[in-house]
Amino acid sequence: MTLKSSRFTNFNQYELNTIPDSLHVLLNQIKLEHYEELYEPEAGKNASLQDDLNAVLEVLRSRDKTFSHCRYLWMTLILVLAVEPTLEYYDPNNSLPRHIINIISVLLPKTINGTINISMHLPQNILDESINEIFKSHESYFQKKGVNYQAISEALDVFYNAMRVINYDQAVEAILEILYDCLEGYAIFPGSYGRRELFDWWLEDVVPASYNLLPPKIFYVVEGVKNKEEIRLRQTSLLSKISKEIASFLPELMLESNEHNNYIFPNPGKINRGAFKTSVKIPGHYHSKSDQLAYSR
Repeated sequence: MTLKSSRFTNFNQYELNTIPDSLHVLLNQIKLEHYEELYEPEAGKNASLQDDLNAVLEVLRSRDKTFSHCRYLWMTLILVLAVEPTLEYYDPNNSLPRHIINIISVLLPKTINGTINISMHLPQNILDESINEIFKSHESYFQKKGVNYQAISEALDVFYNAMRVINYDQAVEAILEILYDCLEGYAIFPGSYGRRELFDWWLEDVVPASYNLLPPKIFYVVEGVKNKEEIRLRQTSLLSKISKEIASFLPELMLESNEHNNYIFPNPGKINRGAFKTSVKIPGHYHSKSDQLAYSR
């Protein structure tokens, strides 16, 4: 498997008035770090990927819980769309991934326009049914020949935690688990090669996009996936559609006001990077450390 090399937009080329100074400074600080978790030989002993992921999610937080929740849901939606091809490759007829994607896609605009109160979560029966389907899906996926057990288990874990993000009180913990499965695990692709490129996509594209509730400038698809461009177009089109629907409910000042940037977001230097607890994963009975490829030509 080979990864497509992409040149990511330099932060200086972003429209900086669309993200607060605190986030801009933090992203540039993190960009200079190297992490052992990403298999970088130049990794520093003091660099902690977990701490820096925590810090980014903290800066995305707003005093307005609804707006914060939508940013977390938006990041979740982008990541599950990036993971979907892993499950689609092994069982294209399984409707579970698309079902969960549809739930988040519907919730986002309704949360913004106040149709769903932030204190009212998804009905428990729907949540339970979806989680039960995730557990049952292990069996259907693992019946396939040549399956990469770790890739499937971690991809399903992403969708499980996506359901947890729907509950605002669990959102940060669940996103951290999703990021672990994507950046360090096999949910998007197996092996160690290309980890930094994937992280850079999240840092430089997904984070600013999540802040502004916009599609990322580039949608990440692993080279070697069948119908790669078709997948990229499909995922980007869905994000664009939802983003436009959300924008119709948002006053412009929520996205563009400099005053909003000045008082809602904390200074990166004051962020407590150890404030989050370790989140819960679905049982890893089927995890494998094999180097099987998630995709083939």
